[in-house]
Amino acid sequence: MDVYDSITELVGNTPILKLHRFGEGLNSSLLAKCEFLNPGGSVKDRIGFYMVEAAEKHGLLKPGGIIVEATAGNTGIGLAMAAAFKGYKLITVMSEKVSKDKVNMLKCLGAETVVMPSGLSRSDPDHFMNKAIAIAEEKGAWLADQFFNGSNVEAHYKSTGPEIWKQTDGEVDVLVAGVGTGGTLSGAGKYLKEMKPSIKVILADPEGSMLKAMVEGKEATSSSYLVEGIGQDFMPGNFDTGLVDEVISVSDRASLEAAKQLWEKEALFVGSSSGCIAHAARQYAIAKEKENKALNIVAILPDGGRSYMSTVYDPEWLAHKLPSS
Repeated sequence: MDVYDSITELVGNTPILKLHRFGEGLNSSLLAKCEFLNPGGSVKDRIGFYMVEAAEKHGLLKPGGIIVEATAGNTGIGLAMAAAFKGYKLITVMSEKVSKDKVNMLKCLGAETVVMPSGLSRSDPDHFMNKAIAIAEEKGAWLADQFFNGSNVEAHYKSTGPEIWKQTDGEVDVLVAGVGTGGTLSGAGKYLKEMKPSIKVILADPEGSMLKAMVEGKEATSSSYLVEGIGQDFMPGNFDTGLVDEVISVSDRASLEAAKQLWEKEALFVGSSSGCIAHAARQYAIAKEKENKALNIVAILPDGGRSYMSTVYDPEWLAHKLPSS
């Protein structure tokens, strides 16, 4: 029988879908890596299990132990799956920016949730990442530390990159991804560039994030933006900036419009980060039209829209946060 033995075997091997309508009229092919089809609903399922298993192997996580993580929600959900499967307690720390949908989901999955104020500087002790560190020290818990844990990058180097290579028969020309922790872009990007050095890695960065300026060696400042899960106000330790060939900055409005179009044109219900990345991929393809280049462009779509019913898919919330111009 074609039957799997555990939930761990269902993580990864997500399909790639050609976006015929979203990329209509382009010579290049826009190919969506549908990470929202992982069992927990996002690309972060890959690192949730992988980081836990690596911690176990290194003796950092013992039976009945506690996992603590600072998260925008999706890594928390991935870790909640691993914790439930392996019998650990999970404490997640988030900022107020995280949608109520993800906070409530984590509560339903048995995680203890701590929500901290948003907009704090990285040096503030109440910054959600610093709070997670403090809780881990207080509880004697294992801090997953996705922003600096090398197992995050390794997970994508061993799974996401090889999958893309195999699924495209090595015909991939461009990888477009966002950076929250840097794991997806750095791991998959490193693997693909080793297989085919001519591959271009494009960072899709929300306007308001510091990463574009940091990659380009410019003075970096950050401001608030609506897109969740990608973009940063600091440089994640797992982000290998040397892999990036170009950065495309995307506004909230463009990100949300692209997410809306992915539903209307392709019946893909995705989150705002997916909209940001899909928009950047299409903009890159449009730019290459002028050079008469037809490319295979793979865009990582990190998560689905169900986690944002109270935010970007709530008309009243959106009208308040992003008034019509």
